[in-house]
Amino acid sequence: MIVGNKFWDEEKDAPILKRNANYINRENCEYICKRAEHFYDIMLSYIKEDINVEIKEDCNDKEILRIIKLDAERTFNKEENRKLLIQVLQSIYPITNDYHQGISFISSFLLLFLEPKDVVKIITGLHKYYLPGYFKAMPKAYVRDSRVFLSILNIFHPKLYEHIKNLITPEAFVSKWFIGLNVHVLTFESLMLFFENLLKEGEIFLFKYSIALCKTLEQEIINTSDVSKLLALLRLDQKLFPNDYKVSEGQKIGEFFLNIIHTAKTIDLSNINLPKLRDEAYEQMRLEEERRKQIEMERLLTDDEIIFSDEEDFTQAEDEPESETAGVDDENEGEIKYTEDENEKKNDKNEMVVETKNVQDFKDGKDIDMKYSKNEDFKNNDNIGKVDNKEAKNIHEKNQKYAQDNINKVHVKVEVNEKREMEEY
Repeated sequence: MIVGNKFWDEEKDAPILKRNANYINRENCEYICKRAEHFYDIMLSYIKEDINVEIKEDCNDKEILRIIKLDAERTFNKEENRKLLIQVLQSIYPITNDYHQGISFISSFLLLFLEPKDVVKIITGLHKYYLPGYFKAMPKAYVRDSRVFLSILNIFHPKLYEHIKNLITPEAFVSKWFIGLNVHVLTFESLMLFFENLLKEGEIFLFKYSIALCKTLEQEIINTSDVSKLLALLRLDQKLFPNDYKVSEGQKIGEFFLNIIHTAKTIDLSNINLPKLRDEAYEQMRLEEERRKQIEMERLLTDDEIIFSDEEDFTQAEDEPESETAGVDDENEGEIKYTEDENEKKNDKNEMVVETKNVQDFKDGKDIDMKYSKNEDFKNNDNIGKVDNKEAKNIHEKNQKYAQDNINKVHVKVEVNEKREMEEY
């Protein structure tokens, strides 16, 4: 792409080039492209097998295609370059069966130097052999490895570990390194070196790089207790670290970023048991998820208004036509209310509606549901004894039984949320 006659006129201020720092230009673009062509050769020496891919002309998921097009608009200025990126991304989608914006970052960087098919090959290799599970909308594998990074940091730099851990969770900032692979973080000169080492060493180099970056910024990190400032530091925000950033006057422009990569290459992680740390991280995530579900269930059972329902009565009520006076025609019949869990409105498949009756009169002795809430008549158990109608006690006991039965319904309600279980990450 960068060797095209019009590229440097049309895309000179494109978002993807913000970290170029004039490293690539009209004069050296052919040399840089030849250097990038070796990326796949380096990958082959690591994975030991060729990768066959095909370019897709369309995407069968219209929502994914819409997001892909938006990402292309955020990356390049000219429509023809956007179309190339769209072609690459929709060709990768059937392979990953999901989409994360990090794929767009990596693809757009590689597309500057390589043909679309070669870009798809490299992304496929990263997905299958280097970073499996990272390029998902809700990437558990990435969350796991962000915690592994923190465990490794504790081994090498316990003070840094304690300081960061007490302020933010690692998944809040590590995505720029692990999923976006430092596109928009490092300058292009250092980014080329980063890719070469990652493709050569595999996933372990991500952890080496992460430790090296934290070590490089050790003093700045320790000196701040501001979460926003800490995030900006760890992401190498361009406002704090512009392309011409220098630690001292004697340092050359770009050397600060290159030194992070050089430091990473010297870090020895041979004694790190990565599978063990990953198992521990997964166990931590499992316990946290169990606790989250438990809290959700407790919240549903201890709301100010706990509403019980009978599916048969609900079905009958749904079949009855609504009227303007429904629920108030007969004082003895009580008030009929319908409630919806607001969280379930987002997904029609998960929608749960429960019917309840607030019984005001118990003369007819019917088998009816009861809405047990903080109303004036039943504010506490002592008030139940003050009710003249003895049937109130019986119905209260009945609803205690319903409460136990409805625990199963709450479990169902928790389970239907499984699809969104990792959204908080």
